Amino acid sequence: MTEKSNIRLLILPFIVGAGLGIIAKLVDVPYITADLPIFDDIMGRFGIWVWAAALISIRSRNALLAAARSFVFFAGMLSAYYCYTVVFLNFSPKSQIILWSGIGMVTPLCGFLIWHIHRENYYANFIASLPFTIFFTEWYLTAFAAWNWSAKDKLLLLIAYLCFAVSLLAVIPTNKKRLLSLIYGVLIAVVLIGLIRAGIIINPYEQLLNV
Repeated sequence: MTEKSNIRLLILPFIVGAGLGIIAKLVDVPYITADLPIFDDIMGRFGIWVWAAALISIRSRNALLAAARSFVFFAGMLSAYYCYTVVFLNFSPKSQIILWSGIGMVTPLCGFLIWHIHRENYYANFIASLPFTIFFTEWYLTAFAAWNWSAKDKLLLLIAYLCFAVSLLAVIPTNKKRLLSLIYGVLIAVVLIGLIRAGIIINPYEQLLNV
């Protein structure tokens, strides 16, 4: 593959990330999503970003390219989101910028690992299950931690996460791996939810989103 071709493969994730970053900032404005606040709840949490990065990584041609494309996707998203915040809203949330920049720095490793679901190694099914674990735990802990959520909002959020899960399953190679990754993801999610509700471990989503 030529260097020019590799550059093109990196430009698209950056553009997609930047576009989603602008959308995430726009739906963060209350009067824009006053009638459908669910869009802010979707864009302001980890699930959609894990979903997008996982798709980009799995569809990459090799592990190194998956790592690079994951990084430029998050670089585009974070740059657009916080540049809009600082330039147009004259607001600089330093703690959030530091947090998300730190998360962005580990995305190459995440992309590299997720690509390995193409392998037939025993750990590939576990790696493939991790995005599903995030989808299900985040949906449950988000929807049921907020006492004022309506049944409609809980259902809409569930539909969104199910769409993430189904579309991600579609790009996972082999039916066996799809089934095992989904089963492992659900089982791990149930265990994590139980530990969090019992107070044994903290709710990482709540802690990170409140930084």
